[in-house]
Amino acid sequence: MTADPLDRLAGAVGEFVRFVLLWAGLGSVTSPLRPVLSAATGQRLPPWLVPAVAAVLTSVVYWSVGRFSWRLVGRAWLCGVVVTVGSVVGFVFLPLDDGAVLVSVAAATGWWLLSVGVGVALTSPTLWRAFRARVLLRSRS
Repeated sequence: MTADPLDRLAGAVGEFVRFVLLWAGLGSVTSPLRPVLSAATGQRLPPWLVPAVAAVLTSVVYWSVGRFSWRLVGRAWLCGVVVTVGSVVGFVFLPLDDGAVLVSVAAATGWWLLSVGVGVALTSPTLWRAFRARVLLRSRS
């Protein structure tokens, strides 16, 4: 049985919407890189750089995963929220100083990587199952 052209169009539109939403979620994951890279190079970076990095990252995820699920999009958004909150906290406590640029950039990059790691860990189904099995189910018995 062949699919109706309207069904194929609806599927393509749905896939495009998921792609755009994943791109927006990964955009908030990559957005803290702009001030870090600006401090590292000493120049203002073009505003299109972070969305372009997010688009490349989304394309890599799309090619490696295949079809996007809504769960993947939700995980990307949750990871983006965690990275945004973590980066704001990091930029408050680890400001990018002009004097010690290398130390500031290394600290901000490390903090960003830590935020990404926490975001991925919070959205990983494997870690959630392990947490539920070890902590939540053990407390009931």
